[in-house]
Amino acid sequence: MSKLVGIGVGVGDPELLTIKAVNALKEADAVILPRANTKTYSTAYEIAKEYMKDDIEKIYADFTTVDEDRLREEDRLQYAKIVNDCIKAGKTVAFITIGDPMTFSTFVYVMELLEKDVEIQTIPGITSFASISARLNTPLVMGDETLKIVPIAKETNIEEEISNSDNLVFMKVTRNLERLKEAFKKTGQLKNTVLISNCGKSDEKVIYDIENVTRDDISYFSTILLKKGGLTYV
Repeated sequence: MSKLVGIGVGVGDPELLTIKAVNALKEADAVILPRANTKTYSTAYEIAKEYMKDDIEKIYADFTTVDEDRLREEDRLQYAKIVNDCIKAGKTVAFITIGDPMTFSTFVYVMELLEKDVEIQTIPGITSFASISARLNTPLVMGDETLKIVPIAKETNIEEEISNSDNLVFMKVTRNLERLKEAFKKTGQLKNTVLISNCGKSDEKVIYDIENVTRDDISYFSTILLKKGGLTYV
């Protein structure tokens, strides 16, 4: 039976896909491969390709990297049309996404635009912050501690965010690295931060000396973990 399956493929290591995700990829007739329009490849595909059928139909869906709502909406409408057409053709479609399909993912926006009778299944994946926590043997939260996930935008008050939580995950950090560093200095939290670039990939970088890191040192896929109680080193 035709349906759409949103599949989280984690952040880089193909061995971290769930068994359910692997089985779904093996059964899919087509796979939607989101990629930035500045690239000629899909990072999600590189992670999951070994689990797909050799003859799977690959549908690349380019998305804008420009922070403009109109362009983003056009992208989402395009993805939804592609999925709707595939479903009408009787295909089971996999929409693979880095991390988790329900966490800052394009999949959610596409899902909301599908025709009413489309069957949808979602298979969770490991998020960047869960992967980082495990990679460093550092718990995200313990006991009564709080955790906040902060995607940095122009209007984000970073110092205020830091003051309101025990542990913080900062995402979309590349464009805002200098703002983050300045906020960490002002709040006295530089020593309690760690940045991971390309977590789970062969070129992974773990950076504790955030004060001296530059944008050129890290990739788009970079996340910062801040723990006010101090980082655990193992």
